[in-house]
Amino acid sequence: MSSTAFSKAKQTLADMFGGVSSAPRQGWNLAARDIRIEYVHTKMGLFWAFIEPLAIAGVFIALRSSGSLEVSGLNMPFSLFAVSGILIWQTFFDGMMMSLTSLQRASGLIGNYAMPPESLMMAMVFRSLFLLCMRVPIVLGLAAAQGLLEWQNALLFIAMSPICALGGVAVGLFFAPFTLVSGDLKLAVGVIARPMLYLSGAVFPLTGGLAIFKHGNPVALTIEELRFCLLSPSLSHILPLFYVALGIMALFCVSWFAFHRTMRAYV
Repeated sequence: MSSTAFSKAKQTLADMFGGVSSAPRQGWNLAARDIRIEYVHTKMGLFWAFIEPLAIAGVFIALRSSGSLEVSGLNMPFSLFAVSGILIWQTFFDGMMMSLTSLQRASGLIGNYAMPPESLMMAMVFRSLFLLCMRVPIVLGLAAAQGLLEWQNALLFIAMSPICALGGVAVGLFFAPFTLVSGDLKLAVGVIARPMLYLSGAVFPLTGGLAIFKHGNPVALTIEELRFCLLSPSLSHILPLFYVALGIMALFCVSWFAFHRTMRAYV
């Protein structure tokens, strides 16, 4: 029994790495097609991808200018604090939800085009990174407009920010096989995840009793440390992000294995 399970796991690993060679190209084509379909019938095209983060930034800039929202004890203006947190969180959430529903579209794609599961996985990664590319300039632009940005900090922020995109995809892929068992899981994850926006330090700092939500919460840690990388980077802030990245890569490998096995059985 154990030898059979080992043989199946070994074969799965061989299939996974066999599918890697064509996955980036096919995944890029899938992601580009999905993005093109999403915006092809619009007059403003890809500009729509900027509108949501621009609207969020505009709201908080207006609130800050009017004095309606100010929080003491921050190392940056509240508008930059909130906009950076919301956009980082939204990138994680979008990557998670896209990947969570990936098995629903897997049958037609994998069956009709002889495509390895890794191609669909890479498409999720590319789409999540595309959304991140629409949001990072908003954060950097807002920091620069407030005179708080230096070029080396901007480069570090750009280099480290994909952690949130890959983290969302990894979590979504991990839970994706379970959506075949329970159709309620997708809704449950969405219901639970949305309130966590406010319990991850994205909008307001976690102080007092709420500070407990920072412990063991990689999303909250990522948001907090990326803010420090944006303004005052140091080894004490880069190391936690490095550890989070290692954890995400470990989760990604586990999710990849489960996703591959499930997709081969599903299609």
